[in-house]
Amino acid sequence: MVTKEYFGSFADGTVYAYTLQNQAGMAATLLTRGAAVQKICVPVNGKTVDICLGFDTIEEYLADTCYLGVVVGRNCNRIGGSRFPLKGKTVVLPANEGENQLHGGPVGFNSRIWAAMAGENSVAFTYYSPDGEGGYPGNVTITVTYTLDEDNGLRLDYIAIPDQDTVVNLTNHTYFNLNGGGSVGEHILQMDADAYTPVDAELIPTGEIAPVDGTAFDFRTPKALGQDMGKIGLYDNNFCLNGTGMRKVATLQGKELTMEVETTCPGMQIYSATFGAPKTGKGGAAYEGNCFVCLETQAYPDALNHPNFPSTLVPAGGLYRQTTVYRVKPNK
Repeated sequence: MVTKEYFGSFADGTVYAYTLQNQAGMAATLLTRGAAVQKICVPVNGKTVDICLGFDTIEEYLADTCYLGVVVGRNCNRIGGSRFPLKGKTVVLPANEGENQLHGGPVGFNSRIWAAMAGENSVAFTYYSPDGEGGYPGNVTITVTYTLDEDNGLRLDYIAIPDQDTVVNLTNHTYFNLNGGGSVGEHILQMDADAYTPVDAELIPTGEIAPVDGTAFDFRTPKALGQDMGKIGLYDNNFCLNGTGMRKVATLQGKELTMEVETTCPGMQIYSATFGAPKTGKGGAAYEGNCFVCLETQAYPDALNHPNFPSTLVPAGGLYRQTTVYRVKPNK
C-alpha cells in the first residue's frame, strides 16, 4: 500500500511524503526532496520502532548539512582535489569540503525535488541532471525506485543513463539506529569484506587496497561497532565487499532488531561518528553522541583518480544500475 501526503514547501516547490506499508506492519516514508528516507518503522514485541534518523519539517531538512536519508550524487563520497581525468582531459569540479568535492558538490541531488510515481508497493523517483550540474559533463536521467516487500525488505533500484561519458556513483545516506535511539556502539556488525581503502587526513583514498586482518576495520567476525572505535576515532571508510552480483554483504544487530544488507555494489562506506553539536530530530528526539551508523553501498570513492579501483565511468548511452536491499527482522 502507498499513501501520499503534503510535507511542506520552499522556494523550489512543494515536497510530498510517500509512505509504503506492507501486511506485516512495516512502513517507510519517503520525501520527494532528495528522494529521502524520512522514516522506517518496524513492529517488534508489541511496539513500533523507527530505525532511522530524520526531521519533522521541510525547514529542518533545508538547514541540515549532514545528508540525513537522502540520495547523494552525481558522485557520492569524495573526489580528491575536486578533479578527475576523463578522455585525456581533466574535469574540474566545484569544491565543498576543503579542496575536495563531497556528495556531488555544493548543490547535489540531495537538494533537488524529484518527480515521483507511485506503484502498488513502490515509488519511483526521477531526476534529470543537466550537463554541467555539479561540474559533471553530460545530461543524465536518474531513477531510484523504492519497493517494500512482504519480507520486510526495503529495496532500492538505481538506474542512470547519460548522453556523454561521465561519472555516476549513487548511494542513499540513511542514518540507522536499530534501537530507535541511544548509542549504536553496542550494535553488532558483521561484514563480508577482506579489504578496505585507507584514507589520508582529508579522508581521500590513498589508492591502496589494504587487508582488514589485524585492524579495527575487520568485521568479518561479528563485533560491536564501538569495540575498536577508540583506536581510530570514528568510522568513515569504504570497505571492499567480497563477491559480485546481488549478495548479502552485511548484518547489523540491535537489541531487538536485525538488519541484513544485500547489494550489487563493490563497496560500502561505513560512517559512524557524532554530529559534534547535538541535533533535534523527529518528535524532539535528541541526536547526540554516537547515535547512528550509515551503511552506504556504492563504488569506491575517488575511483577515477585510482586506476586500480573499479571504474565509475559510464559511457554515453550506457546504463548505470545498482540494487541494494535493507531487510529488517526481529532478532531470533
